[in-house]
Amino acid sequence: MKKSEKITNRVLKVVERIARNEVEKTVLGGRAECSAIYHQPKRPKKREN
Repeated sequence: MKKSEKITNRVLKVVERIARNEVEKTVLGGRAECSAIYHQPKRPKKREN
């Protein structure tokens, strides 16, 4: 494989990754940074001694 072919393949992979990320952002409307906000377990009730 020639050096230019290797560089071309790497560039194509990077461009594909960038394109996929941009499509995900536009389709999903920007993902939430952290989805842990929506999962909050119930806290145990306080017992009086």
